[in-house]
Amino acid sequence: MSNARPFRRGLRSAVALGLGIGLVAGCSSDGSGSEATADGGGSCSSLEGEDITLVVPYEPGGGYDSYARLVAPYLEEEIGATIAVQNSPGAGGLLALNNLLAADTDGTQIAIMNGVGAGGSSIAGAQGATFALGDFTYIGRVASDPSLIVTSATGPYQGFEDVQAASGFRWGSTGPGAEDYVNTSLLSAVFDIDAEVITGFPGSGETELAVLQGNVDGMSGNLTSRRSAVEDGSQTPVLVMGDEAPDWLPGDVPLVTELEMTDEQASIVDAHLALIEVGRPLVGPPDMDEEATTCLRDSMAAVMEDPELIAESEEQERELNFLPGADYAQLVQRIDDAPAEYQELLTSMY
Repeated sequence: MSNARPFRRGLRSAVALGLGIGLVAGCSSDGSGSEATADGGGSCSSLEGEDITLVVPYEPGGGYDSYARLVAPYLEEEIGATIAVQNSPGAGGLLALNNLLAADTDGTQIAIMNGVGAGGSSIAGAQGATFALGDFTYIGRVASDPSLIVTSATGPYQGFEDVQAASGFRWGSTGPGAEDYVNTSLLSAVFDIDAEVITGFPGSGETELAVLQGNVDGMSGNLTSRRSAVEDGSQTPVLVMGDEAPDWLPGDVPLVTELEMTDEQASIVDAHLALIEVGRPLVGPPDMDEEATTCLRDSMAAVMEDPELIAESEEQERELNFLPGADYAQLVQRIDDAPAEYQELLTSMY
């Protein structure tokens, strides 16, 4: 492969450094809602006693649903409101976000976003994505972890090299607006894998079942969501879509940043890892009311430090990785500045 080289970069450190600058500056711009900070002191009078709907863009039982139901009771108590988690699947998660665009801006309707799926669809101008990442009001990130590429433990593909050498490999996905679709399509394109993406699964649980039954050959999912299947031996981890891996993964599972790549391939992967950093944020509609934004951001910052929530997340093996909503503007800008090759590749996937 011409100009091939091992690609290892501390992307997460770079992102953290960049976001740290944003914290010092204490500013907020397009895509971050109001200039409210997330370090306490905000009033929740506008939402106290109200009914808030937290929309999950997928069927019950998946990772996004689990995170929403994990955080909701703590957020509910902190605000003094009633929060109902509502599942609204459709179009790979895009339907719920499109609906949020027209929601009341009073803070009574929010959603948990699939950052990779929504961002990839937006950058590509995909059908059904009527928004840009910067349109939403970011409340704060619940979690962000690398994606894990897995195959059936009883199938013929027991390493990423097997996937690369496959003829007619079948990925399973909920649809074009989902993270699993973007990740697997990008892998196939960047590493020239002979594969197709089979869509239409309501959620990751159904996709996982299809992998186990041999109806598809592999899938992409967040590390925390894939952990139980890896540890019980039903799925084989073949690649981490990130620049670091958790201790519970076998040591021979490669990171995508460790694969031999050309400069162009490395540039595309680097941009995609930045998109993965968006993670699973709670978001509100565009131009959400300033008081409601302050309330939600301050309340989320408080609950994400709650020892009881942290303990419960550990019991569920759901890692928390908070990022204040006000800091999303800089991250969204980095994604908007992604190289043209990355944007063109995403566009070609839809």
